[in-house]
Amino acid sequence: MHHIRIDTDTAEALNLSDLKRNLAMVAAGMDARFVRAGSTLSTAIETIDRIIHSIDGVTGALDESVAGIAVSSLKSVAGQLDALPVVQAGREADMARIGAASRVLRDHVMDMRQALRVLHIYGMNIKIAASGEAAFVGFVNDMGQRLATGEEHLEGFLAKLKELSGSVGSVQQAGRLLAAEARKILPAVPQRLTRDADALNGHLGDVASMARQVAEIARTVQGRVATMLGALQVGDSTRQRLEHVVSGLQLLDGCTRELAPAPQAEVTAVVHHLLAALLETSAADFDRDAALLVASLKALQPDTAALLDLIDDGTGRNGRPFLVQIEEAVGEVAIITVQLQEADHRSGAMLGLITETVDELTGRLEQLQRVQFNVQDIATNTRLLCRRHGDLGKAVSVVAGEVDIYAHSLGNAMRGIGQPIRELSDVNALLAQKRGVEGDSDMGTKLSQALVVIREGCQRTDLAVREGGDDARQLIELLTIAGDEIGAELQLGANMRQAAILLSAAPRIDQLSDEAHAALAALLPQIFALYTMAQERDVHTANVPHAFAVTTAVVETDDDDDGLF
Repeated sequence: MHHIRIDTDTAEALNLSDLKRNLAMVAAGMDARFVRAGSTLSTAIETIDRIIHSIDGVTGALDESVAGIAVSSLKSVAGQLDALPVVQAGREADMARIGAASRVLRDHVMDMRQALRVLHIYGMNIKIAASGEAAFVGFVNDMGQRLATGEEHLEGFLAKLKELSGSVGSVQQAGRLLAAEARKILPAVPQRLTRDADALNGHLGDVASMARQVAEIARTVQGRVATMLGALQVGDSTRQRLEHVVSGLQLLDGCTRELAPAPQAEVTAVVHHLLAALLETSAADFDRDAALLVASLKALQPDTAALLDLIDDGTGRNGRPFLVQIEEAVGEVAIITVQLQEADHRSGAMLGLITETVDELTGRLEQLQRVQFNVQDIATNTRLLCRRHGDLGKAVSVVAGEVDIYAHSLGNAMRGIGQPIRELSDVNALLAQKRGVEGDSDMGTKLSQALVVIREGCQRTDLAVREGGDDARQLIELLTIAGDEIGAELQLGANMRQAAILLSAAPRIDQLSDEAHAALAALLPQIFALYTMAQERDVHTANVPHAFAVTTAVVETDDDDDGLF
């Protein structure tokens, strides 16, 4: 920048044309210097925008509805693992009930099968005792068909019970594998998983708090920098004032060129004192506003330092150990989660199979009851027929009586089937209820989803800390540069004062000649018309001879707001 160096002892000897030229050069260079500072502050605002954007991303990733659910999932899995022995004990008890009911059913079915075989034998005995009598043979053949139908149903009974027993065995086998794996990790792993989840939750809370503080400080700094950016108009206003002084000197040159030396000296003295006052006022305003800008920039240092400290204190980077610990715990429970899922799958399949078994057995039981009733009817009709066949009938009647006894035995066995079928139905309802209460027990999926969320949160935090630290350091550098750039201009106030000293060196004129009065009457309104700020007009009015204060005020235009802050 161009500086005006003036020794007050030789001020009068300085060439006024040099002063005019130097002031013009300073005015011309001021825009570039303050635009550069403004550009630096604009870059600082953009840098803060990046910091806020990164921090907002961290805040979103660590929101309670995202990361909070992931932490809850981890603790839920830990709770499921802790409860595993109790759940498995209940499942074993349920399987034992199903197994017991199946065995009772099978015993009754075997009794019924034996009864049907005996009835087949008695049917043959009736044929033998009846010596081939057609009426008796017809009854026996009919009974044989009924018994064959009953045997088919019994075979279906046994096949379904075998399938059910196999399923029970499968569930029990999965339970044994699950119990063996559970013994390896319980209770240590779920306890550690719970501790890690609690610690992670605390860490995420710390990071979220850090992010909120960073965002708050960043927005505060951004607002203050934006205000300073607006306050840089001090450069523009000072440039305008210097241009007005230079233009005033040029108008003075044109006005005094044709005047005699005496009135020329009078006019020059009046105008120089006026312009000196304008420079003094401009210097005071510039010193005040520029110093305030520099002080405001320095005042941001604690905030920007706190911003950098918050980002660099390691809070955001400490998520990695938690992630590693949780990944290790997830690896340890990987096998058991697969086995638990398999056990749940088999247990769930049991629900459908038991329902299917109960329905099928109930239907077959109804068919068997019809067979039993039919056999009893055949036995009764056979005994009635025996009355018409004398001695032959007596022999057949004895065998028919045995048929009736075994038909009742068949009925008793069928009545015994009802209770274990109801037991199966009750266990099935209990299994369905437990499954509804336990809900989704797919621990593997829960852990995988939680890990994805936590990993993304850690990655975003790491990125925000890394980039945010770089941006915060750049912000501090930018604000320092802006302060230095504006601070370098503080000499301008002293330079304007030196110029004012030179201009005010001539003695004041108390009494003007008519020629000087006439020249000033034409010149001062022209100078007044140059002003764009209310303060310039006020200074003008206060520093011209009283006779000219009113006349020059006539050309005053609308006041501009010269306030900077």
